[in-house]
Amino acid sequence: MLPFQFYGKRQLSGHVDGQKKLMLAILQDAVECLEKYRGSRNSIQQELYQDSLNWICDSSADWLFCFTNVCDFLGFDPSFMRQSLLAREEKARKKTPIRGAEIARSGYVKLSSALP
Repeated sequence: MLPFQFYGKRQLSGHVDGQKKLMLAILQDAVECLEKYRGSRNSIQQELYQDSLNWICDSSADWLFCFTNVCDFLGFDPSFMRQSLLAREEKARKKTPIRGAEIARSGYVKLSSALP
């Protein structure tokens, strides 16, 4: 993902306060977990991947650090971000069918059912 895709058309201001840094770090960590641990065979890494995926898929806004609230706070459209990240995961899953089968058997979020 390129910076303009992550940050949107409007860049974050040069001055980022502590709250924005925290929210950005949470979002960045989830995106990095998707990238780093996709297809991993290590159970801890698989859990980190799945936790990140579940966090992104959860559309509720009842928790301060939920995906929707983090995106809103940072000025990103949560629906667009979610759709983009899930589409990227679906595309990557198709390239690695073994990982896709593992996700389907695990009982966790199935990407194809999470896409609109």
